Formats: sequence, structure tokens, C-alpha cells
Amino acid sequence: MRSFDAIAIGSGLGGLTAAALFARAGHKVLVLERNHNFGGAATVYRHGQLAVEASLHEIDGLDVGDPKLPILRTLGIDDMPFVEVGALHEVRSPLFERPFVMPRGIEAASAAAKSQFPAQAKGITQYFERIDAVRQAVSLMSEHQDDRNWWLWNAPTLPWRLWPLIRDRHATLSEVLSRLFGDSEPVKLALASNLGYYTDDPDKMPFIPFAIPQASYLSGGGHYIRGGSQVLSDRLVAIIRDAGGEAETGREVETILMNGDRVRGVRHRAMGANDIREELAPIVFGNAAPSVLAAMLPQDKRAGFLARYQGKLPSISLWTVSIGLNRPSREFGVSHYSTSVLPAWLTTLSGFREAGALLGEYPLGRLTPYGFVAYDQIDSGLNEHPPYLASVVGVDRIENWAGLSAAVKSARRERWMDLVIADLDRHFPGIAGAVTQREMSTAETFAHYLNTPGGSIYGFAPHTRGFMPLAATAIGGLYLASAFTHGGGFTGAILGGGWAARAAMRPDAMAHDAPRSETA
Repeated sequence: MRSFDAIAIGSGLGGLTAAALFARAGHKVLVLERNHNFGGAATVYRHGQLAVEASLHEIDGLDVGDPKLPILRTLGIDDMPFVEVGALHEVRSPLFERPFVMPRGIEAASAAAKSQFPAQAKGITQYFERIDAVRQAVSLMSEHQDDRNWWLWNAPTLPWRLWPLIRDRHATLSEVLSRLFGDSEPVKLALASNLGYYTDDPDKMPFIPFAIPQASYLSGGGHYIRGGSQVLSDRLVAIIRDAGGEAETGREVETILMNGDRVRGVRHRAMGANDIREELAPIVFGNAAPSVLAAMLPQDKRAGFLARYQGKLPSISLWTVSIGLNRPSREFGVSHYSTSVLPAWLTTLSGFREAGALLGEYPLGRLTPYGFVAYDQIDSGLNEHPPYLASVVGVDRIENWAGLSAAVKSARRERWMDLVIADLDRHFPGIAGAVTQREMSTAETFAHYLNTPGGSIYGFAPHTRGFMPLAATAIGGLYLASAFTHGGGFTGAILGGGWAARAAMRPDAMAHDAPRSETA
């Protein structure tokens, strides 16, 4: 039985960020990961000759207004090999006379949208001003989050300074875009084509959680970590180990040990073996969904722990198709790193809410909206020789695969890959013939690998999140360090981990920490 200052359950970006920040502050940390590599979704794995990026393909911001930049600087990893992706994405729809390209920069994006949709120029100007103002208000709050005197001194002007957040605090994405553009659906689809990275229902999607990352991508740009997201995960693990901590894979936490109302450690088992250990620590960072953590608590502690998350539903999941190309994507007319493809049936923004259920149908009719990412368009550090990596991604729900036999699931995946690649070939003629290998992951895949309810990718669904859960939980010493605190993606996970570390290092929290020498 060993003693640590903190234990992280899971090694996704939230857990690794919390653990690395705690380690940087001089604490000894243990990270336990059930899979056989670190990083959760921020992972690169091999499929035959192809190195596959498992995570989302861009990280936003990294400019002075980005609230995660101070965390990266504290960790000393703001010098990571971030590669800019150029234009944020190209959008293709039969409703457009030509593909719409969203460039980097608020002013450049506004000008491009006005050029494509001149009749909506006034609304376009207001849209970009609006999302920029929302992000600036959030950046202001983040900058002064620890300065109580600043908040007191500026209290009289705060309603004006934070008006962008106050004004739209109850508005949905559909409501705001309808006010700006009426029933002009093409411009709505162009501006919100990447909706699937958040939800599949714009009528429920709160506008502010949509506006913040959109403005962040525009202001700071989109970036890919050269060599893949695994480079970031491995760098965080190295910080923990260099500070005297430990990180182990293939270890599944079964029980969170308690001392009264506070954690005192964990019991964990080697995956597939009868090797059981107990480790002690007064702080536990939970890089897992609250429902998963609750199952690790004593029976009499679960209801109280879960009470804070009642009514909050898990987010959507995704399907992805990773393909290897024997020729560069440019040879088929691909000119941007990321392309959003909207099918002919999707004629309104509200129609997105039908996309999540499409993979539950036998694929004979409608094709789901999807994003296409060609990693060879940038200096990704992956697959510098054939096969070249590309991926296709769309929204999915685990219900689409419930009750099916393994054979039926396999046949459905093959059919969907056929249809998606055939559609790609209509946009980029000849690309289907260059596919040398392919594999498909579904919501079921993510549920199994990430151990999240329903294969949730983004923590709680935006429309059920309400007030974001605090990192501190109802259990003393147990902190959420994941997308279930702040939201999904690189930014949400990193901020969630940052909040967990900050909460655990508060003087009142540290005062309650049990000594490391405590025995079971």
C-alpha cells in the first residue's frame, strides 16, 4: 500500500491536466488508466500501416483571450508544436452556389460570409460582433477569476461589461440566428455547419456555449498538435513522473475508499487479472462521468454524490470513419484541412436534429451530415508517406446500435462506410479508388473505450447543463476533472482539469487533507 498526495482516476486530458498541475505544485500524484495507453480520446493508435488520430482534430484559440493558455503556460507546454490549419473549414451544400470557406479572423470571416450571402450582410455583421463580444466577456471573467477586489471595485460596471452574456443567457442557437436571418436557411447552415461538434439539436443548443468556441477558433485559429494528440498526453504524463509521481495503464479503479465523508484512496485491479491494490491519497481527481464515479463509492454515499447532477443528460456521441489514401488528397480536389458536407435533405438548420438517429436506420435513404478531415493538408507529423490519413465524422447515438447482433452491426458499418466514401467521391472524384484501408467507430465504440454513458463525447449535453457543475463534489476530497465540468473538446477538458486542480489546492481544501501516512 502506497501513499500519494492525489490520485487521478483516468488519463483523459482533464485528469492529466489536473494531475500535472498538482504535480507542478510540488505534490506526488498517481494516475491510473484502465486502457493500455494514456490520453483517453487524446490518443494516436495504429491500424495496419495507418497512424490514426483518435481525438477531435483541432484545438481552438491559443491567443491572449484564450482562458486555457495560462494553464498551458503554468505547465510549461505552451511551446507544444501547434500547427495552424489555415481556413477553419469549407462548407458544401446543394443550397450554396459555391462552397463556402470560413477563413481565420473575425473580420475575414464576416467579409467572406457577406460575399457569399450579400442579402444577409447586416445580420452577418451582427452575428460576428455578437460572438466576439461573448468571448471577450468570458475572457474578462477568466482573467479576473481570482481577483476578488477587482470584482468589488468594478461591480457598478459589471452589468455593462458582461452584457453579451446576460443578453443571451437563455437564448438558443436557433433563436439567435432566426432573429438575425429570418427564414434564410443557407446562411444559417453555413455559419453553424459544425454544429455536430456540440449537439444535433440547434433548437435546444444554448447560444453562448456555441458562440464562445466559434469566436475562439476565429480569433486564435485552429491548430493541430504535430505528431498527434498523443504528444500532448505523453507530455503531461512526463510532467507527473518528473515530479516524482507515477502513471500506470491497465489498471481499473473499482472502489473509492472513504474515511467518514472524505476520500482516503482507491482500490484498483489489473485489467484481466486478479492483481488488486489499494493506494492512499486525500485527493482524488475523477476523470470520469459522475455516474461512473458514483458506482465506485460506497452504496450509502452515491445518492448524495449524484444529487448535484440530477436532470443532466450525457451529450451526443460520434461515429468516425478513418481511411488511408494511397495518394495525396490534393490530387482529388481537396483544398482545405476540414470540410463540412451537408446532404441535400438538410435544407434547414433545425433539420440537424434528425441527424443523430440516421445511423439507426438501414442506410438506404438519407446520408448523415459529416465533416471530412484530410491530415495531409497540413504538416501533421502523421503518415508522411502513404497511406495518408483522412477521417470522416458525424453525430451518433448509442441507441442506434442497441439490440443488434455482432454480424448485423458489422454489416451496417460496412454499408455506411460504402455510402460515406461514395459521397466523398461525388465531391472529390477519384478519392474512393485511392482508399486502401478503412475502419469505423460508433457511439458503442466510444462508450466501451472512454467508459462514458451512451458514448458521450462532450460531457453533459449543452441544453441540460444549466449551471456548470463545480469541480468540487459532495464528497470531501473528490473532484471532477473532465468534460463533465466545463464541456467537451480539448478546451473543455483542459479547463475542467484546471478547475479541479485549483479547487483541490485552495487553502480550505488543503487544510482538510489527511496526511499521506494514514493507513487503511
